[in-house]
Amino acid sequence: MKKLVAFLLVLSMLVVALAACGATAEPTTAPAEPTTAPEEPTAAPEEPSTASEVILTIGADPADLAPFTGMNLGRIAVLKTIYEYLLEADSMGAEAVPMLAKSVTKVDDLTYDVTLFENITDSAGNHITAADVAWSYTQAIEGGQMRPLGAVASVTQTGDYTARFVLQAAPGVGDVDKILTEAPIISQAAYEASPDKMATMPVTTGPYVLTDFVPGSSLTFEKRDDYWQTDDSQRTMFSQANVDKITFQVVTEPAQNAIALETGTADISAAVSGDDIARFEDNPDYTVFQFKDNLTWMLAFNGTEGGPFADNKELRQAVAYAIDTTAMCQAVGSCAPAHTIGNSNFGGYQEKWDSEPYYEFDLAKAKELFAASGAEEGMEVTLLVSNSTNDGLVAQIVQASLAELGITVNIDAEETSVYNQAMYDPTAFDIALVAAAGGDFAISPWLLEYDQNRNNGTTGQFFKDDELQSLLMAASSLEGYTPENVDAFNQYQKEQVYAYGMYSWINNVVAVKGITDIVRDTRGQIIPGACGYAADYE
Repeated sequence: MKKLVAFLLVLSMLVVALAACGATAEPTTAPAEPTTAPEEPTAAPEEPSTASEVILTIGADPADLAPFTGMNLGRIAVLKTIYEYLLEADSMGAEAVPMLAKSVTKVDDLTYDVTLFENITDSAGNHITAADVAWSYTQAIEGGQMRPLGAVASVTQTGDYTARFVLQAAPGVGDVDKILTEAPIISQAAYEASPDKMATMPVTTGPYVLTDFVPGSSLTFEKRDDYWQTDDSQRTMFSQANVDKITFQVVTEPAQNAIALETGTADISAAVSGDDIARFEDNPDYTVFQFKDNLTWMLAFNGTEGGPFADNKELRQAVAYAIDTTAMCQAVGSCAPAHTIGNSNFGGYQEKWDSEPYYEFDLAKAKELFAASGAEEGMEVTLLVSNSTNDGLVAQIVQASLAELGITVNIDAEETSVYNQAMYDPTAFDIALVAAAGGDFAISPWLLEYDQNRNNGTTGQFFKDDELQSLLMAASSLEGYTPENVDAFNQYQKEQVYAYGMYSWINNVVAVKGITDIVRDTRGQIIPGACGYAADYE
């Protein structure tokens, strides 16, 4: 009882400290796919009002706007306002819809034919044909900056408006859509005429044209009067143009986002700090929209043979039961407890998982399992985390929680590059705080974490389990991707708890009065042209 009281005292002190610090998500590793995503992008209103101008803050400078260069946070924020793609993915795991491609036909397991709309033109009047598609994809593949395109063997023009994609191997779930939504399509002639290869002034097919770019400061877009897609029924969600003028302001200092909203120099911000969000929550002049991040922060156990958690399921389960994720999220704010590795953002996620038992805090059960595990009270383990503020505070809660079991947790907080390297070292940690993400489907983070084919014969944290691998391969194959197989894998990994999903951050978007709807892409970036605006929005 004294230990429990001590634990509650520690937790209460942490609550105060954490509340004062806010809770801006700070991922420790770059996910395979850029990681911030909404639960379900909200559809644009059927008959939206057209606003005159909207100003958004973004947290980083895009620097280079060229179509085939590498990603950064600023570039991701503006990419879907600049470029169009063959297909568009409106929500994670949903079937992609036609954007520039009118149709996609499967020829065989490795071959797909794409047919374009015939009236596509860019803002300079260049007519887009299949030759531009083949050229754009070839440039993107040779550039090596777009990882899904590593699966493509070739893209060739087969007609004025048809192109053939040949893949390296038979695709898995969602792979074809991922390929066809990855590379922007532009005119080869326009690109070759650009003195800087469109780094500062892209010429694109989108409904907006870039009219001003001040590196490190702002980007301004204006609606095109000559946008090629005149059939509203064929216009995708991200190709809406519900506002005449869009300005992205680069704001790198978190505190300045709230100031920009309050002074009227910005209308939308997705980067208001945890400390400042309360200033807008009950203010009738603003709306706070909330979206669940697609990263799941998990406690990953090291399965290296001879380690304390390698062959001890009861000990892993005891640790999971000892951590109160509900109290943790109340303490840190702006997060939601997880019910597996992944969340409802992902396609194929099953609603029933949110109501099934998932190691809800039960200290008595934790102690019972700890005793059954054969572990000795006073055992010491190393917890590896990044040295970010949020990770450090969560680590302290884990440390205090496991002390109730008689486990001494030594926190090893490392700078990000050192942390990333240590994750591949089986001697560097016993447990680690890890962000799990990747892809658009419930199986996607599981593949990254557990697939022993891509992790040198073990899971990402060094467990070997043939049954786990068999269930994963069944659930992730095109023919085996069924609700039954996906659930079978989830139930097995939940029982084995090689990693314990703890929480996902909640991303806040603050908008001024009159902005009625926030639309985001599958990377969690705002699409201002698709957002909803009231008739009296100013």
